[in-house]
Amino acid sequence: MTVRFAALALGGLAAALLAATPATAQSDEEPLARFEDPICPGIVGLKVEAAEMMVDRIRANARAFGRQLAEAGDCQPNLIVAFIDSGEAFIDRLRDREGWLFAELNDADREILLEETGPARTLLRVRARTRDGMPIPRRENMTDLPQSQAWMAHSRIYTATRNDILSALVLVDRGAIRGMTLDQLADYASFRALTRTLPQTPDTRADSIVSLFDGASTRPAGLTEFDRAYLAQLYTGIPNIPAPARLAELEKATGRDIFVE
Repeated sequence: MTVRFAALALGGLAAALLAATPATAQSDEEPLARFEDPICPGIVGLKVEAAEMMVDRIRANARAFGRQLAEAGDCQPNLIVAFIDSGEAFIDRLRDREGWLFAELNDADREILLEETGPARTLLRVRARTRDGMPIPRRENMTDLPQSQAWMAHSRIYTATRNDILSALVLVDRGAIRGMTLDQLADYASFRALTRTLPQTPDTRADSIVSLFDGASTRPAGLTEFDRAYLAQLYTGIPNIPAPARLAELEKATGRDIFVE
């Protein structure tokens, strides 16, 4: 049974997905964000049969990249795909009514979200945890810094913390999906939910499902060979590898220059 939500509850859902996320200034050395919790997809704005087909496709994608899946039917969704009239208008309303949500996004994520002009946008809730997945206390003032304890030898290869994607909300304008298949939409949502670090160069973006809403004459039919190599490498091994090492691995695995210096 597919977990579904009424569109009228979407604002509250976004608040619940993003609540209590501490603002952080991410360093260049911090690990890339990954989804480590069991994934439970949910769909807003589609008929039941179509929603169930999309959920099945997203679950299959997550399974292919070694992600844990929550029990289908009764789980609390942490990966929501919402088809609404206007994602831009929704974000504007959310900023007016729930401005604290945007204060708790880091600077880069907030800038990308607010400057997005296309028909699709994604809100990811990311939180730092210890390398073993234990929560790190939030910073409550300017003097008492959060601390966590774990046994770990000093290393330049691994970090003491990791960045976990706790939830993802993918917003898609209904008017933009004409002519697209459910597989295309599910694969797009899967990629956007599973990584915060998108391909940056024009060539790699064009070879990715990320380009689905870019207006090209030929749209990708689903996750591309590039996408699968990218996500497979991102989710290979432990999550607490410093970003420079992981980025180099991604470029080696795909055989492409992905990121802008």
